[in-house]
Order: sequence, then structure tokens, then C-alpha cells
Amino acid sequence: MKSIRHPVTFLLYALLATSAFARVGEPLARLKEHFGKAPEAGAPKNMAVWIIESIDGALIYTVTLNDKGVSIAEGIKPLKRGLLTTQIAQDFLRDQSFAIKDSKTARVVPAGGKYVFAGQSFVCGANESVIVDDVNGLLIIWSRDNPPSVMAVTREMLLRAGG
Repeated sequence: MKSIRHPVTFLLYALLATSAFARVGEPLARLKEHFGKAPEAGAPKNMAVWIIESIDGALIYTVTLNDKGVSIAEGIKPLKRGLLTTQIAQDFLRDQSFAIKDSKTARVVPAGGKYVFAGQSFVCGANESVIVDDVNGLLIIWSRDNPPSVMAVTREMLLRAGG
């Protein structure tokens, strides 16, 4: 078994190993509980931000909240030299897609494939992985462009952003 030698690496893996409890649709209080601390100060209204130290820098975990303090979008990306590893992105995808795991309307969109979400048409990019469930109101995108990012967006978020 490969050991983790760097303490910050261990903390990052420990945090992400419990990430099954941080999902779109949860209230801010639950997210604070998950991260074990309050979000960073100075975030814009209706947003919460956590900085997660990683191997070569930091990752930034952002949450957009509705007026009731419930998460309607979440994402993670590197900050400066931080690394968004494949494992971290896959864990995020798995955790965020948990709510639609038994859905008959969820689908993986192939690169170049078209899909509709919240009444808007999109095309899956060449460097993207997309899971969409328009019926249940969840869109998850992993972009491997530079900088890479992974995000989960609800219908409420897209309708709010467009309206």
C-alpha cells in the first residue's frame, strides 16, 4: 500500500473522502459542518467559498446559495498552482450525481453531443464530461481545459442566471 507522506496531502484526501456529505441542495449549515469551518470571509452575497490546501497550492470550493441559504451550484477548481487531480474530479462527480443515481432520465453526454438543460441548448465540449438530468434539475460538468474545473448546477441556478 502506498503511504501518504505529506501531511497536507493527507488532509486533502481526508476531506475529500468525506465529501459524500457535500452536495448541491444542502443548506449552508450542512456545508459548514462538512468542511468543519465557516466559509472564507469576503465572498459575494449568496456565495460561500472554502480554500482547500492541496499538494502544490490550493483548490477553491465555491457554493452559490439561493435566498433560503440552500446550495444551488457547487464547483471546485485550482487556485494558482493547485492541482485538480482526476481522482478529486471523479470523487466530486460521484458525490454530486448521488441524488440522480437511480434516475431513468439522467444521461452521460458524449463529446460533441447536444443536450438541453433548464430550457437551454448546449453542446458537450471536446474536453468535457457531462452528466445531465433535466427532469430532476441537475447538470454536472467536468472541464479538463486549463484551468480544469468541475461543477454541479441546478435548474434554479441556471434560471436565476438567465433571468
